[in-house]
Amino acid sequence: MSISLQRSEAEPERRIGQLGTQVRALEQQVHRLQRLATVGTMAEMVVHEFNNILTPLASYAQLAMAGDEPARDRAIRQARDRAVQAGEICDALLDLGRPDGEKLRTVSLHRLVGKTIKAMARDPAKDGIQLIVTVPTDLRLRVRPAELKQVLLNLLLNARQAVMERGAGRRIAVEAVRRNDDVLIRVKDSGVGIPPENLKLIFEPFFTTHDGDAGGTGLGLAVCRHIVQGHHGRLTVRSQQGQGTCFTVALPAGRKKRAPRGPARKAVAAG
Repeated sequence: MSISLQRSEAEPERRIGQLGTQVRALEQQVHRLQRLATVGTMAEMVVHEFNNILTPLASYAQLAMAGDEPARDRAIRQARDRAVQAGEICDALLDLGRPDGEKLRTVSLHRLVGKTIKAMARDPAKDGIQLIVTVPTDLRLRVRPAELKQVLLNLLLNARQAVMERGAGRRIAVEAVRRNDDVLIRVKDSGVGIPPENLKLIFEPFFTTHDGDAGGTGLGLAVCRHIVQGHHGRLTVRSQQGQGTCFTVALPAGRKKRAPRGPARKAVAAG
């Protein structure tokens, strides 16, 4: 009888554990689907850039076959550079979907930001956007790389859309600093800004200011905040209409090595 009661009491806990596992699996699926949706919104831009990269290759090949040695060498170098550029874009996009990108790893933030910008495919300068990146090369974080890239890519695409609604003065800045126990990553733009009534809603699921045809699902920023919170961090926003917007991702920097305790500390101080 007592064994039967113990089993019946343990059953709710077992079911709660199963439901928790299922919820976490669903959250991961939502993150992956949102990542694919983000890449989908870039499809036109990516295809356009690939067309710009690949179209001249036939001309370079003809020039290499028909030209003299200096012209041939120049054509081969141009073709090589275009191929490298296309490869870097593909690698950056594939990084977003690689399974090992969802495992915790210590990564260079400078390299991760660079790959995220590569994944956008189109050079911002072609749209009159000044992109300023200030990320220390020695700054490292323990994160799930694909998820942090997903966050930064969403913020960069939002910033691009905001500045494209302006005429002149299009500017996006990505900067990172270590402050106390946090690393702060800021994505700032000189765009049109966010109305105050929308500012308190932008992290809510399914809230979007885009029309259905514009491809907005209303999940991008909600998923971004969930990802950042899953890294024990915070995602915040400041904005002023007509002046621009700044999103800040605050992530734990990791503990610094402590000085040795006891006699070892005294020996260091004495020396």
